[in-house]
Amino acid sequence: MTATLRSGSMTVLGDVAVVFDDGSRIRWARTGGNRWTLSEHWPNAEEGAAIERHRARGGCLLVVSDGRPITADAFASEVPLGAGASQGADVVELSVDHFDWLPELVRARGTAFLQEQADRWNGLPALLRPAVVLDTAIDEPFTPGQITFALLAPGISRSRIERELVDYLAFVRGGGAAAGRRSA
Repeated sequence: MTATLRSGSMTVLGDVAVVFDDGSRIRWARTGGNRWTLSEHWPNAEEGAAIERHRARGGCLLVVSDGRPITADAFASEVPLGAGASQGADVVELSVDHFDWLPELVRARGTAFLQEQADRWNGLPALLRPAVVLDTAIDEPFTPGQITFALLAPGISRSRIERELVDYLAFVRGGGAAAGRRSA
């Protein structure tokens, strides 16, 4: 399986685009004088069109979230006036809504999934929480155009998930648990 890094928020692994719906969606750029300023948030128009082309060709999306608000603090001078900065403010909080790049019904499904899992996890001791919860069966094969949501448990890092994505997708493609037992 080949991996192609597309941007900080999305990686394509074969026919699955893995999108991290987290703080990496807020993008910064260096400007003159080595200053950082808000440039945009992911996806821009070109990246949004690439996602739609991917799905139109039968590609799937795995949308991974940690469930925390997507925010960043910035000095007002780092933020264009149209991006939430106001005259006289020293520090502004920038925020991006989870899944705002998805169609409305899919966004609502993802938001409901995050809330349901947060409510469920609030009643469980941390030791009983799985590292990742999917809104589909763990070994359910992806179907063309499918969008699957994944929620990371508190304390599980994005880097851990990135390291294990190829193995997870191979597990799903190989028929799930039966394939895991054959290779053991």
